[in-house]
Amino acid sequence: MIKLNSITCGYGKTPVQSDITFEINDGDVVMITGPNGVGKSTLLKVLANILYPTEGTVDYGWPEAEDPRQFIGYLPDSLSIYKSMKVKDLAELHWNAFGVQPDPLPLLKKASINWNSKIKELSVGQRVIFHLSLILSTGPKLILIDEILHSIDPYLRSLALETLVKTMADRKPTVVMVNLNYNEVEHLVNRVIFLTKNGILLNESTQYLLDNAKLERSDTAPENTFATRTGSGKTEHLVIPGTGEQLKLSDILTMLMTGSYNRNNEEV
Repeated sequence: MIKLNSITCGYGKTPVQSDITFEINDGDVVMITGPNGVGKSTLLKVLANILYPTEGTVDYGWPEAEDPRQFIGYLPDSLSIYKSMKVKDLAELHWNAFGVQPDPLPLLKKASINWNSKIKELSVGQRVIFHLSLILSTGPKLILIDEILHSIDPYLRSLALETLVKTMADRKPTVVMVNLNYNEVEHLVNRVIFLTKNGILLNESTQYLLDNAKLERSDTAPENTFATRTGSGKTEHLVIPGTGEQLKLSDILTMLMTGSYNRNNEEV
């Protein structure tokens, strides 16, 4: 189990998020989502152990790890790999750094990536596929994926997601992804953390949300309203738990993204 305890993080003197606490069970697939600029990627960097919190601690629960990064695979929102190196040379450098045996990286052939190509000759999508292949080849216990998958073409994105699904089935790693394209990943995740500028608005299992999140239409916000949206007709409220209309996970998250946040009728 990974535990974040009272994390405050950011850049410089101004924190992006303060007093963030939550736990991730082994094998969980967690989606961190929320509006732009609330610190989703920053929190992922804290989990990746490349950005240290100004307050609080991260406990990975890996007593055997001298450096937790040896068990972490991190795919950031901007790729910082050595563009002047060849694919095969960078792969060897990566495997030597992690002390693992070379891997054939079968995904490279599907993405038309030549081992002798330089990184700078690859498309953005091919670089993403290569980077993902590298981090998975070390057998990480924790896989962290930022929003970079949205920037690549549908074919390569489907390859990446298929590979991720197979890895989850075979190895049962813990996966945390930052995502705003809900339809593509809602079938993968079993927990959702919705982040706002003021902290965590929602941290629930997907099954709980599917069973309990309801859409209710009324002029006044019912008890347990999490978000309110005004459109044509009556005002819509996302109520958890509620008794109204059943919603898909993507509908629940879209309602949170497009509505004004409330928790028990208080502005968040």
